[in-house]
Amino acid sequence: MTILETKRLKLRTLTLSDIKTLYNLVFLDKEVVKYTFGNEFKTFLEVENFIKQNCNFDSNLGLSIIEEKEKKQIIGLAGVIECDYLGKKDYEFGFILGKNYWNKGFATEIGQAQIDFVKDTLKEKRVLALAHKKNTSSIKCLKKLGLEYIKTVSTKNRGDRKVYILDF
Repeated sequence: MTILETKRLKLRTLTLSDIKTLYNLVFLDKEVVKYTFGNEFKTFLEVENFIKQNCNFDSNLGLSIIEEKEKKQIIGLAGVIECDYLGKKDYEFGFILGKNYWNKGFATEIGQAQIDFVKDTLKEKRVLALAHKKNTSSIKCLKKLGLEYIKTVSTKNRGDRKVYILDF
């Protein structure tokens, strides 16, 4: 199911056949995952279980597949999830791209589409994004999208993360 589209990208729900592609593209690359999930995955089975428990197979919320439309090729994960880092219900967006897709504007493009989704579809008044303090590329992208740093929180599974906010 397609969740949203941009000029070059499509965000869609996962299928079981996507797991191996994600494993090779994202989870096997230590440079890609070092600031994302908060832990390394050692086996395909660990990745498969993580994806089945945490990714989106049937909803418009959750970690979903980013697909480059022209090539119909998976380039990473992104999604909007419900959260409460600031003491009330909010929505967080994020993105994880395979290394071959860095520095091509894809993060900014999918990030803006997710912001628009939270504002226009979910009808929320603000959106959050979290980043590891050393993930300078993601922080630069979040600032480019208009988000501002508000505070650092300690998350259960991902460790300490800087919280960025954009009010609409």
